Amino acid sequence: MIDWDFVGTYGPHLVRACWITITISAASLVLATAMGLGVALLRMSRNPALAGAGWTFIWLVRGTPLLLQLFAVYYALPATGLRLGPWESGILALSLNSAAYFAEIFRGAIKSVPLGQAEAAYAVGMVPAQAMRRIVLPLAFRPALPPYVGQSTTLVKNSSLVSVISVPDLMLTAQSIYSSTYKVVEVLVMTGILYLLMTTVLQVAQTMLEKRLSYYSVK
Repeated sequence: MIDWDFVGTYGPHLVRACWITITISAASLVLATAMGLGVALLRMSRNPALAGAGWTFIWLVRGTPLLLQLFAVYYALPATGLRLGPWESGILALSLNSAAYFAEIFRGAIKSVPLGQAEAAYAVGMVPAQAMRRIVLPLAFRPALPPYVGQSTTLVKNSSLVSVISVPDLMLTAQSIYSSTYKVVEVLVMTGILYLLMTTVLQVAQTMLEKRLSYYSVK
């Protein structure tokens, strides 16, 4: 049986910690999106050095565990003279990790846009940067949306790893509560529900955006 008095007492602590998870996830998502787009454009560059740099970043990040990357940022990076706090380290590691996956999502979506669209933009006098910003990227948004939201959901769940560098997020707070109260079931149920709520918001947003895009495409 679940101890509802316990839930009422400790639930608010988990909800407050949930906002820390949301803050870290949101900041990481913004940075990862910008970085991922930049890396995608590098991968598509005709310059071999730039394309190689983009490929190397993706190969390195996708080929190593996020936990290792988190430790590298928090424990190894200070050896280079750059010392970051737990929050900044967590955000940077999550951003770098997700950027590698976003880069491939964006690259695939951009490549799915028919070449004729860009050629038509060039024909009316647009330079490549204008054609990419005004024509190609808006057309690539729709095919990129489902995998983008999927990776964003993964980012939110992966944010639980920042607890290992003492960021007082939802997971670390849950661990602290059940280690002192031994109410493992209640704490895990509450924590799971909060993570489900956060990821469900992303899925609902995806559905609403897809319906909006479908409406405009029909119009």
